[in-house]
Amino acid sequence: MKNIKNDGKKNKTAVKEISLGKKRLFYTLTILLPFIFILLIEIFLNIINYGGNRELFIAGPEGYEEYLRCNPEVTRRYFYLQENAPTPPIQLFLKNKPSNCYRIFVLGESSAAGFPYSNNAAFPNVLQRKLSETFSDKKIEVVNISFSAINTYTLLDLTDEIIENSPDLILIYTGHNEYYGAMGVGSVQSIGNNRWLIKSYLKLQKFKSVILLRDIVGWFKISIGKLFYGSSENNPSSSLMSRMAQEQEIIYKSDLYEAGKEQFTENMNEIIEKFIDKKIKVVVSELVSNLKDQKPFVSVKGDNTYSAEYYYLKGKEFEKKSDFKTAENFYLKAKDYDALRFRASEEFNEIIVNLGKNYSIPVVPMKEYFRNESENEIIGAELILEHLHPNIDGYCLIAKAFYETLRNEKIISENWQDSIFTSYKNDAVTELDSVYGKMIIDDLTQGWPFKPKGSTVNFMQTFVPKNKIEEIAFEVLPTDNYNLEAGHLDLAKYYESKGENEKALKEYKALIASLPAETEFYKRAAIVYINLENYDEANKLLRKSLRYKENDFAFKWIGQIELKNGNFSEAIKYLQKTDMKDPQAVFNISRAYYLSGQFDMGEKYFNLLKILDPNSKYARYLAKMHSLNKTKQK
Repeated sequence: MKNIKNDGKKNKTAVKEISLGKKRLFYTLTILLPFIFILLIEIFLNIINYGGNRELFIAGPEGYEEYLRCNPEVTRRYFYLQENAPTPPIQLFLKNKPSNCYRIFVLGESSAAGFPYSNNAAFPNVLQRKLSETFSDKKIEVVNISFSAINTYTLLDLTDEIIENSPDLILIYTGHNEYYGAMGVGSVQSIGNNRWLIKSYLKLQKFKSVILLRDIVGWFKISIGKLFYGSSENNPSSSLMSRMAQEQEIIYKSDLYEAGKEQFTENMNEIIEKFIDKKIKVVVSELVSNLKDQKPFVSVKGDNTYSAEYYYLKGKEFEKKSDFKTAENFYLKAKDYDALRFRASEEFNEIIVNLGKNYSIPVVPMKEYFRNESENEIIGAELILEHLHPNIDGYCLIAKAFYETLRNEKIISENWQDSIFTSYKNDAVTELDSVYGKMIIDDLTQGWPFKPKGSTVNFMQTFVPKNKIEEIAFEVLPTDNYNLEAGHLDLAKYYESKGENEKALKEYKALIASLPAETEFYKRAAIVYINLENYDEANKLLRKSLRYKENDFAFKWIGQIELKNGNFSEAIKYLQKTDMKDPQAVFNISRAYYLSGQFDMGEKYFNLLKILDPNSKYARYLAKMHSLNKTKQK
């Protein structure tokens, strides 16, 4: 009986232990189940590549595998409510940085991206060309990491990926979009003012499940907006400017205004510290905008202050009296008190100057450069298109300001011989750029905030092209399938068909400046030069193309031009690298060897030509050279 009782106790204890073990397993599985479910979703989303690749840099296109480029989809990290997200400039830089390369990254917004123009007019592009002229012994890369409608949250998010690609120098021109840019305190893309939360959210976007959740929330937000308001933030007919501005009125010195300043200061501090910690040099710039020719967008009278409109009208009054310094001060106040914050206030420039002092980094005195080139030293429409985007001369002036700051600070090199920035004019833009830029601005300024909301004027519906340039520019404007580079190419072909070769060359030079790694444009320009019998310019252009990619056309024509000039060894050097299935190339290398006295090598290629194209004029010509050389040898 005793044993039976003991066995009963043991069984009860075992049951309790089993029950406790099951409970623990149940609780553990209950806790883990959501995480397992999320993990499975994450695995599945990665398998189908949901959301695509949103890394900052991806491999170059086919044929340019040795290069990297900015990912056109990277801005989808920040713009999930818009149908048309901004895209980075099209450009390539080497995956493996050469020893003689000096690599510069430019960080900024639409002004740094060159809006409303293409790459060839943007200040980073102008700067790269000027620096390449100054330092011909170096490979200068200026990589433009700038997009419309972003702010310092985006730049901070991209900083680590930029560092991974070995920059020597960082140039920063940013601040105008701090309120309405993605994640800004007044932006439709905002998720609040908590900086830790925003930074965490941006880091979590590397998980596909987070992107899916964000897209679902965005879909509901757009659907509810359509249901109750009949519109949405993703309306492609409105400008990106109007779509991003959620808190339209941000009063000067208000809590939201101060939050934007704090956001800018803290993000800029962290960005600069990240680069300095990696021994990467940094240069920041003051910001400029239109003062005298852009009235305030939203004028609100604050407590114990006058309105922005009051200050603007006072500026006009003192300008008429020729008291230009007082007028400028009133214009600055008008800009600062403008409650629609599309232009950075002067307090942002103070922050930028203080950043320079705190970190002992150069600050580009951009305001001084623009004031010196403006009528009565008040920045206006001479250099700014609308409220803040420079025109072509303005972008060249920004490039000059950065260039001269780098020279004065002896960045890149101690020796800057012959380093005068000779012209503000951009020698790589054409009338097509100017006309296209004007169309973009005309279209922009016919909508809010330049005109009242609901304005019925539609540029796209009313404009009628008057000539070929306007026809091409107008075709570029509404579509993603036909860009300004394609427009330059079509216009160049049009000019060639009309025999207007000099105009065609300008279009090809614009393309070369815009996409310097694309050797096809060098080839087309060189053909024009060759047809004009300007062989020296063709030679220079083709040699430049070889810096980016080896190509048979360049090898062949450099060799033939050097042969024409009597430089036989140089001709042989290039012709040896070309396609030996090309009868003309074989003919010329044989000639070069014959003419340089290397009879056996001349014979070798003559025999090859007789196999390739025995009945050609080239073969007959070489047969004569062969006979003459035989006679001389006797």
